[in-house]
Amino acid sequence: MPPAGLAAQQSNDTDLLFQFTHGLHGVDQELNYLFVHVLVFSFVALCVLTFLLRFMRMANAHLRHLSTMGSTRQAFWAENQTSWWPAIKKHLLWAPLWRNRHNREIQLSQAVSIGTLPSRFHMLLLVVYVMSNVAYCLILPWDNPESGSVIAALRGRTGTLAALNLIPTILFAMRNNPLIPLLRVSYDTFNLLHRWAARLVILESVLHTVAWAVNAYTAGKWSGINTSLAKELSYQWGMVGTCAMLFMAIQAWSPIRHAFYETFLNMHRLFALFALVGVYVHIDAHSLPQVPWMQVIFLFWGLEYLFRVSRIVYYNVSPRAVTRITVEALPAEACRVTFDLVRPWTIRPGCHVHVYMPTLSLWSSHPFSIAWAETRPTNPIGSDSEKLPTSTPDLDLDLDRASGPRKTTITLLIRARTGFTRHLFNKASSAPGGRFTTFGAIEGPYGGHERLNSFGTVLLFAGGVGITHQLLQLRALLASAANGSSAVRKVVLVWSIPNHDALEWVKPYMDSILRMQGRREVLEVKLFVTKPRHAREVVSGTGTVRMFPGRCNVQALVDGVVRERVGAVGVVVCGPGAMGDGVRAACRRRVGVGALEFVEEAFTY
Repeated sequence: MPPAGLAAQQSNDTDLLFQFTHGLHGVDQELNYLFVHVLVFSFVALCVLTFLLRFMRMANAHLRHLSTMGSTRQAFWAENQTSWWPAIKKHLLWAPLWRNRHNREIQLSQAVSIGTLPSRFHMLLLVVYVMSNVAYCLILPWDNPESGSVIAALRGRTGTLAALNLIPTILFAMRNNPLIPLLRVSYDTFNLLHRWAARLVILESVLHTVAWAVNAYTAGKWSGINTSLAKELSYQWGMVGTCAMLFMAIQAWSPIRHAFYETFLNMHRLFALFALVGVYVHIDAHSLPQVPWMQVIFLFWGLEYLFRVSRIVYYNVSPRAVTRITVEALPAEACRVTFDLVRPWTIRPGCHVHVYMPTLSLWSSHPFSIAWAETRPTNPIGSDSEKLPTSTPDLDLDLDRASGPRKTTITLLIRARTGFTRHLFNKASSAPGGRFTTFGAIEGPYGGHERLNSFGTVLLFAGGVGITHQLLQLRALLASAANGSSAVRKVVLVWSIPNHDALEWVKPYMDSILRMQGRREVLEVKLFVTKPRHAREVVSGTGTVRMFPGRCNVQALVDGVVRERVGAVGVVVCGPGAMGDGVRAACRRRVGVGALEFVEEAFTY
């Protein structure tokens, strides 16, 4: 047996080690809060800089709009006024991480996708964010000889940073993130930041748990860990939170997420709730100073869901009706989905919505761009309920000056892929007449922050069903050009389709656009049929609508528009990742030639 003094010393050491597993003992709170303040200040500074950049761009666009509206004097705005800003766009803001690949998916096989690459600017932000967290976790009392003190400090540091990083993790995941309209940054970007913030939270939570377990094991071996987990509510729920996060990390791995996206989304939300509850109880049981942070997180989450539910109910449910949905099967495996909302809704060009169809997908929602929208009288005299939509002079109709009740009709074009979209198309195809009706809801609108009415020349690229993003933009541009309220003098639409059948998707809407006042003087349409079945499918006319076989030469098209530009040029692309990357590369090559802006709509989440 060891001497009594040695046994007492060992007992004291054990008690000290157990203390290092509990509360704030051994935790350098002063240094923890210093790093918290640095991270918060950095985040606020980034938001302020982004806001100032957006404000300067908006002010420049507004000045350009005012000085060229209804005028042909656009030569000044056609040229770059500085050399450094085009260089920043070319080498940083628009630049892919490496070469030209950005939104084209990296696929190990046809069935296995590992996602896309971030842009160069996004990668810079992510590296700074991740490496700063790593650096903060490594600044520990390495020279302290006291046993377990370094591990205790690591436990406190990782726990504090994990709790702090939970706030942007939840904020960036919200569809109604208030920073999106304020900063005019796309949800795609915030979703990318959400994923990396979540990875940091999981890594720091695991390190936090491991640090606790190391000191607990050193003090009492496995029995010490088991005793702590059996008796302490805080440790029990902390372990629940860590396990839930580890499951989410595995489930969110890109190949699994893309292969089973709908299942992933439902499970992800459920385990996120488990994780947040576990972390909250873990912190609250020990009355730790991070409790208010968790309360802020739950407040954000609760208010966002309350806001979403309120908007969904308001626009889709009335005492006498709910939103009626008509689904019609179209050629080339697509569906036209029309929503008759119970209340009028203002739609921005280029926005998208989330769709709920309980009869097909229960509570799941799916994002789609709006192809067409109208707000009109509920019971117009002599109206025909089956009449296809026609263009309206102004997309945002002034309802206050309209008499009588009005309703909004929103149309989506949905290409059959897998999961929900395939189920939707199969059901419509098998229904009598290729059409069925159901009930559901629509949530939004989201996006559509980029205004194009200050550009003298607009070039719109669409690939396949990506035409849905461009139709309302096209209608709004032609309407504003006709009434002299915009700077637009030339619009070029480039649409790449697999075969002639895809033209049926947009026939009523394009017919309406082609009948608009002043269309011939402003609009040029170029259709590229990539897989024509026979030569008669591609008939190249001599008017403003022309068809070509094969893929489009993106660089040649961009060069031609830039060379013959009127005023500043705005380029918008919505289509497959390869098309978006091609347009991005072409714009980067010519950004120094003239005033050029590039916008890409990509659902990369």
